[in-house]
Amino acid sequence: MIADCRISGSDRRYLTKATDYGNMSIILAYDGRPGTQRALDFAIKYSKMSKMPLYIYSSIVSRDIVEHEKEFSKVQTYMKEAEDAARKENIDVHSVIEPGPAAKNVLAAASRFKCDMIVVGRSDKTFIDRVVLGSVSQYVVNHAKCNVVVVH
Repeated sequence: MIADCRISGSDRRYLTKATDYGNMSIILAYDGRPGTQRALDFAIKYSKMSKMPLYIYSSIVSRDIVEHEKEFSKVQTYMKEAEDAARKENIDVHSVIEPGPAAKNVLAAASRFKCDMIVVGRSDKTFIDRVVLGSVSQYVVNHAKCNVVVVH
């Protein structure tokens, strides 16, 4: 089940309810692309082995309201598929979708949900793309306050 997402105020921020487990948990930065699909597979296996709850996190970056709604619909689809894959393995899984820059938001979510591990997929971007646009995985590795696993 996708976390309780509500629209609040004029900034249309999606708010989510968090469950405080008081234990270790994992957060996966997920965008449905092949690199993050491999990361999903790893996160599910690791969560099952360790019996840790898994948060699957995605950001919506569109600023235009029409594009934002289209992107949200697309994100909901791949997030549900990811959540279903985790549930098939009897994983305690929670999906979180929020607007904004993925790299900074996944770090904030990891802190908010008290995650002990962040799992990211290796970017399929070219060297030039990473230099100009940046890389979520690179930013997370450089700024995380917990363990980060980069899945290739």
